[in-house]
Amino acid sequence: MYRDDDRGPREMHKVTCAECGKETEVPFKPDGTRPVYCRDCYQKRKPRRF
Repeated sequence: MYRDDDRGPREMHKVTCAECGKETEVPFKPDGTRPVYCRDCYQKRKPRRF
């Protein structure tokens, strides 16, 4: 029902990538139960679609 631009800017959270250690920001608050990756490491880890 709501469009993304109706909510205003996303709240970003600073995190350290679990793979390379680089500091990055993500649009969600990590809960500490799962690793968080920077964009580059995430792209390397996600399964490719065929």
